Amino acid sequence: MRDVARLLESFLNHELPVLLKEQPVKSGERFHSYQTRKVSTVLGPITLRRAYYRGPQGGRYPLDEALGLHDQYTPAVVQLMCWAGAMDSSFELASETLARFAGLTIPGRQVQRVVNAFGKQAASWMQNRQSTSLQAPVEVLNIQTDMTGIPARPEELIDIKGKQPDGSAKTRQIKLGCVFTQSLDDHGNPQRDPFSSTYLAAFCDRTDFAALLWSEALKRGYATARKTVFIGDGAEWIWNLVSDRFKDAVQIVDFYHACEHLHALCAALEPDEQRAITLFRKWRKRLKNNGLTRILHETSMRLASLGAKARTAVQAQLPYFQTNATRMTYRTFRRQGFFIGSGAIEGACRHIVAQRAKLSGMRWLCSGAENVLAFRCLIKSNFFDDYCSNYSQAA
Repeated sequence: MRDVARLLESFLNHELPVLLKEQPVKSGERFHSYQTRKVSTVLGPITLRRAYYRGPQGGRYPLDEALGLHDQYTPAVVQLMCWAGAMDSSFELASETLARFAGLTIPGRQVQRVVNAFGKQAASWMQNRQSTSLQAPVEVLNIQTDMTGIPARPEELIDIKGKQPDGSAKTRQIKLGCVFTQSLDDHGNPQRDPFSSTYLAAFCDRTDFAALLWSEALKRGYATARKTVFIGDGAEWIWNLVSDRFKDAVQIVDFYHACEHLHALCAALEPDEQRAITLFRKWRKRLKNNGLTRILHETSMRLASLGAKARTAVQAQLPYFQTNATRMTYRTFRRQGFFIGSGAIEGACRHIVAQRAKLSGMRWLCSGAENVLAFRCLIKSNFFDDYCSNYSQAA
């Protein structure tokens, strides 16, 4: 690699400048001097001698522009830095990964700067990329979304309401979206199509995120999909988003979250722990078989015999089921071949956000977290190589 680096250095310093001289100099520019700089390539460091021109718009190095250099890094090195900076658990570990597997000595701080330099561009490309041409309409398009907290620096938490006893916050909420297609296995159960999932993440309000998610869904065939299924945890902002952008979607409350509320309801109805567990297991099966109406009826029958504290606890859980009743007909959904769980987005909260941005001691600026997660979304969506091909300076 060192030998090839020397050959590359000789070519760039002697042959390529001759070719560049055939290109006209910009109007008003004059040659100033030759200057050298160290450049990091995937073959190793080289010393580059290039001409410096000055003009009305300032100075520039035509050779640097022709090579697509970002500071002292070639496009191929920038690609490795963005990948490692996003996928390793820290920028320092990314630096070690580059040293061990690519022979590049690059400080973690430099990896962070490059990721921040290209993060917005990566997110913009993901949002504005061309739609994939589809051979046939999508049978079932699944859309899921959720929020998760990222530990943030104090300046990012001003006026943010949190869960601390004093109302302060330690995290900033970031919204995630996942769009994927499905098929049925040999037993008629739904399964996610391999490599069909695309992800997006952003710090923004519900309206802006709805627009981003809607745009992604259109790229994945929402306009012609035979069925669209939207699964959420029951949060009001999610169903407001669905009503705003996905009115025709089948709405389903994630069965696991519904069971969490059902467990709390059973615990409020039965003070004895063992009896509460027995009741929960019975009602969980009933809920899965379209039995919510019966559960609510039996709950209302029990209310009169409860104490004031237990009655308050029960009444706190009832609105969740009453509001989402039509979204909890799980037997019907399963017979139609739909997922009833939001495992895709719950997994995304872990493998896209938590594994990179929620480790011990981390405190993020929102801009820095968005830049890292933009690349993680690109990589997990299998679009990183396409992005690099379209933006050679980031490839």
